[in-house]
Amino acid sequence: MEPLEPNVSPLSSTFPIVPATNPDGGWGAQRTPLAAPPLRLDPAQCDGEFDSLALRTFVVSTLPSDERRALREWLAPDELARLTAKTASPEGERLLTVRAGLRLLLGQMLDADPGAVVMDDGPCPHCGRLHDRNASSPAGRRLHFATVCQGDLIVYAVCRFPVGLGLAITEGPGREAWLQGRKPARLAAYREGVARGRCSRPRDGSVEYIVRYVDTAPEYGCVVSVVYEVPFHEDTPGFRAPSTD
Repeated sequence: MEPLEPNVSPLSSTFPIVPATNPDGGWGAQRTPLAAPPLRLDPAQCDGEFDSLALRTFVVSTLPSDERRALREWLAPDELARLTAKTASPEGERLLTVRAGLRLLLGQMLDADPGAVVMDDGPCPHCGRLHDRNASSPAGRRLHFATVCQGDLIVYAVCRFPVGLGLAITEGPGREAWLQGRKPARLAAYREGVARGRCSRPRDGSVEYIVRYVDTAPEYGCVVSVVYEVPFHEDTPGFRAPSTD
């Protein structure tokens, strides 16, 4: 039986959207995790054409030290100085690489110089939490992004809508441990995927939250979930969740 996709029948804007199934069980437990290809390190390879969501992975340990230094050249000078002052340690070095990879990816997706991308990833002015982070190009294009890390593994999400990533460490190997980690990963992703402004308003039926999981190698011992908020309109581009089944 094919997995169900979200119902896109016209509904009034006040109609409450109630998930038909548990995203951590039923057919949701059988859905194939979304692929997250490796981040391409060539800024000239623009990748701005995507439906609604793009996922990328980056393994820091696979990058030689000279390539790490070259990657960090995409950081803005004030950004590099600020991050270096706060992260003077081996862990800080990794965080600099994470940030540089994010800037490179956003440049590719926005078809802009990575150093010219303006990122708004500070606390939400409404609730003070970190969610609905976004980036803009000099041409005025805007995308939303999220990142999570586990050891050397970095997962990036870039989306046309507010997006969140959540990560949960699994308690041992195997499918059962992976399934048990889905709920905490999903809840963490959901908290990041709420649009600014909506965090302080009552929920209504004007949006739907697309919940999926990300394909990561078993050796990292984690579950990664991605959740993004989509306006509930039949003609909204990218309304349907990406399908790999």
